[in-house]
Amino acid sequence: MKERMTTCCNDDPADWRPLNSGQRRARLIAGGALLLLAFALPWTSAAWIGLAVVMGWFGATHVLAAAMAYPGCPELGAAPSLLLGRWVKVGCTPWRWLDAKLGLTME
Repeated sequence: MKERMTTCCNDDPADWRPLNSGQRRARLIAGGALLLLAFALPWTSAAWIGLAVVMGWFGATHVLAAAMAYPGCPELGAAPSLLLGRWVKVGCTPWRWLDAKLGLTME
């Protein structure tokens, strides 16, 4: 029997809880680092500008997720959740794994 693989952006709605303070701090640090990286990149060619825009988007949405306590995938769901006034439930397996490894899931 084949094992069902979980995709990056799939989540169990039963586990949908706002981020705790440790998780929010982790998203804020990651977002701030990504924004700093975006501004530090050389803006000399279209490729560098494109990379800076992508890094800026990732950084800004992680900061937004920290501010909103958004528990899903920041780059896909935080901005739409803010615009729609409700949480758009897009799970984030990488952050769930990292939260568990850093011990941020308990509080």
